[in-house]
Amino acid sequence: MSRARPGTALADDLLLGSATAQLRALRNGAISAEELLRAHFAQVDALNPAINAVIWQDRDAALEQARACDAEAASGARRGPLHGLPMTVKESFDLAGAPSTWGVPEWRDNIATRDAEAVARLRAAGAIVYGKTNVPPRLSEGQSYNDIYGTTNNPWDVTRGPGGSSGGAAAALASGMAALELGSDIGGSLRNPAHCCGVFALKPTWGVVPVAGHALPGARAETDINVAGPMARSAADLSLALDVLAGPGAMQASAWALALPDDPRERLSEFTVALKLDDPAAPVEAGYVALLEEFAAALERAGARVLRDTVPDIDSEAHFTLYMQLLGAALSAGQPEAEVAALRTQMEALGDPETTRIFAPRLEGMRLRHGDWLLLDEARRTARRAFDAFFSQADVLIVPVWCNVAFPHDQAQPRFARRFTVNGQSRAELGQVFWAGYSGVVHLPGVVGPVGMLGHMPAGYQAIAGHGRDKTALAFARAVEREIGGFNPPPMVKEAAA
Repeated sequence: MSRARPGTALADDLLLGSATAQLRALRNGAISAEELLRAHFAQVDALNPAINAVIWQDRDAALEQARACDAEAASGARRGPLHGLPMTVKESFDLAGAPSTWGVPEWRDNIATRDAEAVARLRAAGAIVYGKTNVPPRLSEGQSYNDIYGTTNNPWDVTRGPGGSSGGAAAALASGMAALELGSDIGGSLRNPAHCCGVFALKPTWGVVPVAGHALPGARAETDINVAGPMARSAADLSLALDVLAGPGAMQASAWALALPDDPRERLSEFTVALKLDDPAAPVEAGYVALLEEFAAALERAGARVLRDTVPDIDSEAHFTLYMQLLGAALSAGQPEAEVAALRTQMEALGDPETTRIFAPRLEGMRLRHGDWLLLDEARRTARRAFDAFFSQADVLIVPVWCNVAFPHDQAQPRFARRFTVNGQSRAELGQVFWAGYSGVVHLPGVVGPVGMLGHMPAGYQAIAGHGRDKTALAFARAVEREIGGFNPPPMVKEAAA
């Protein structure tokens, strides 16, 4: 066992282990909630200066909560399944008394007066939310930096980003600064940071986890495609968190209840797995494809039935265009016409056909008439039926998360003009959202988990499941973790623990 941190009874291997293991230690009295929280503070003090993942803390309030949890535990009482667990949440979720700036300087003084519904559920279950993690402005980046809190670095390589927009969350988890995290996803914002930092994330079926309290100042309506979901160092932790988070929000609970189908399977040999490891609309780095092929071979050796020639019956390019149009519409609220026109002018000035192919549909979506949006929604429902038919043949579909691993920091604006390299060719960085929109536009769940290393950087698999089959995706991920492997800490984190 690794050394215990000064002033605590917590060993480093437990600090970097799963939330489930930490909760077990709390329950059996191996450690107190206050000791566990202080160990997380020590980890922040040691690593956050180099990583800048945790950008707001209230240690005094958290210590008060931890002591209350310890007193309750001593009397035999428990708040819920997360009793005494330290965690952070993405900065964009409201936490009473904390700023929700979304990385926008004009909203620096936007202090929440109440918790977001998802945050409230975590705290009611006993979690101690001691801080918040970094995001890009308006959550609209595949990186995590802003003019308020600065740049978050990837703990595997501080010259690279951790993904976005839940990049601070993923970096905090990979560094042992939080046992659990709450993120959000409309364009891969849970999934790509998990891939970039070597951790786990669940993008739930749209509507399964309430998003009230995760909105721009003054906004109340739910956003199409956008979801809230957990991030963790273990697939089992995702399952634990989903059980806490799932259920109708306050505005729906008067009329309906959630009943996600359980999936009791524990072995990979019980699953049928399909593969889609590349696409002309968003070419994937050959080394990453090879990792996913190796993963498929490992699934077969474990007894899974692997389908290599079965994919949803859709036109990938048209599907991507549909996603970008609906994404543009979903994110268009309050965006002045002049801003949209300026973006179009900038895009046209580039004269780049690839950028136009990807970004022009999103600009079109920003100014759709409602009748045109309804036609796109009909096209989405047609695509959804194709996915439903596909998932009558397979339990999960394995796809890439991004086109490559985490790339070096690039803060040149605008994002749609940025390039990165895939198979030796310069590609539009925004094209990576193809792999998020593939399932996101039709509101399907998916889990991202570690699949291996490409050079010195981690990569992840994305396991998509049928609508409402969140627990199937999670059962598969738990089996993968059990039989093939899961989270490994970055070298700088191991060195700090030595």
